[in-house]
Amino acid sequence: MTDRDGWDGWDDGADDRIGRKRDRLARLLSVASILYSKGKGEAGVPVSEIARLTGMTTRTVYRDIRALEDELAVPVFQAARGHYGIDRKFFLPPLRLSVPEAIVLFLASRLIARWSDQYDAAVVSAFTKLADALPQPIARHVAATMLSVGEHDTNEPFTRSFSAVARGWAEGRVVEITYDPGTGQEKRTRVHPYALEPDAALRSVYLIGFDEPANAMRTYKVERIRAATLTQDRYEIPDGFDPDRWLANSWGIWSSDSTPPELVRLRFDASVAHRVREAVWHRSQELTELDGGEVELAVTVAGIIEIRPWILSWGDGVEVIEPPSLREAVAAAVRNAAARYAD
Repeated sequence: MTDRDGWDGWDDGADDRIGRKRDRLARLLSVASILYSKGKGEAGVPVSEIARLTGMTTRTVYRDIRALEDELAVPVFQAARGHYGIDRKFFLPPLRLSVPEAIVLFLASRLIARWSDQYDAAVVSAFTKLADALPQPIARHVAATMLSVGEHDTNEPFTRSFSAVARGWAEGRVVEITYDPGTGQEKRTRVHPYALEPDAALRSVYLIGFDEPANAMRTYKVERIRAATLTQDRYEIPDGFDPDRWLANSWGIWSSDSTPPELVRLRFDASVAHRVREAVWHRSQELTELDGGEVELAVTVAGIIEIRPWILSWGDGVEVIEPPSLREAVAAAVRNAAARYAD
């Protein structure tokens, strides 16, 4: 295929699928906007009016309203037969962003998009709205990112669980979840969401909160939540809870409240020392310059489990000095890897 600009070699089928997803999302956003702006009070807005404003059939409007509820967890209410609206509390008030502020949000969204191994309608919706606040050259990058995310299949269970947890956190409502720990039987529990925390290394999002049956703080990987129900029961986050303090010694997501902190000292070879110097790896880090261009990195982290894969990623460019348990764990992993490649 050759288009009018001279480009050829496109995959027509993939391009059509992406286009359909983009058009559908734009349609859903249009319906949501009308429900929000015109479906005020108890009267709602007639489906026939939405169809007239969007140029769609009433059948398509009904289907899109159902999709807003099922896929995006938008709180649509039926005011009367054929009349619908949206709970206005679901949307935040508009923000007035400077260009640098909007770009910061764009960069954050890019990181989120890179984690998305399955299509997330909320990510694409956020990108679409963000593009309106950006200059045209950057808006094109937003659109390109949206299309790359849209290539993936939908992950509706995750979207529903994430929406329930996020609303529970934002609205101070208890969430009932069914959780798969990955190592045993699923469990049902009730959680007071205190914070949501991303983990870039594991490409995951974690829920930090108070578990009612356990009567203790717990951390749950959102991707392992099999079902989540937003209840009407209310809770309040204690004034003394500070997520930054809770994660102060965390390398990833583990907290020193549940895992004793360990002092980790690593010696990096001169061949990689410049890369170590270029970044802040942990808030507790201390760098010490050594002879021959080597550098020592010292950090205090909650346990040694989360930091071990990062250490191994440096190959033979790093040596664990302490603690002895981590040094032996890394040495064992290296020996096992070498054994696999032995003749």
